Amino acid sequence: MDNLHDAIAQFNARAEERNWVQYCDPDNAFIMRECDELIELWNWARGDKDMPARDDLPVRVLKPYLPRLSLVERIQDDPPRFKFRLVGTIMTRSLSERTGQAFDHESATEEQTDRWTQSSILSLTVKRPLRFPTVMQRHMVGEMLLLPLADETGTPRFVIAYGRYEPTRDWSVREPRSFAPAS
Repeated sequence: MDNLHDAIAQFNARAEERNWVQYCDPDNAFIMRECDELIELWNWARGDKDMPARDDLPVRVLKPYLPRLSLVERIQDDPPRFKFRLVGTIMTRSLSERTGQAFDHESATEEQTDRWTQSSILSLTVKRPLRFPTVMQRHMVGEMLLLPLADETGTPRFVIAYGRYEPTRDWSVREPRSFAPAS
């Protein structure tokens, strides 16, 4: 088993042990078409690097995704701490307004802080897009895409999180693509 699968297996063991509402899908079998689009943008911005830098993905190319997007930054390494730099308007409906807040803000539960921190660390460690299916409160299901980004020195520091949660959505049906990939 390689490092990627080992890291995902460790995350999923922790998720099961702590009864988290999400796990990491080792197959990255995305349902939302926007995830494929964002991964294409991420790969375009990445070029021949391990991951793109934050500045490689300008806001204008992310504009269609901003309402469901969050950008977080690792602000401390030991112990790891993260801060929300941006939380889209639709994301604030489920998270509340968290822009500028650290994961461990008083309004976050211990479970949220731990889950968000470990998901972000996993993304930055494996340096690739990851899928996190989620079931919240038994009736709200969805999926989250995490995309790691580097800072200006190439250090993995930022994570884009894109997600959608819907109470009546059948998450077993893959959505059609809305555009053809650029040549």
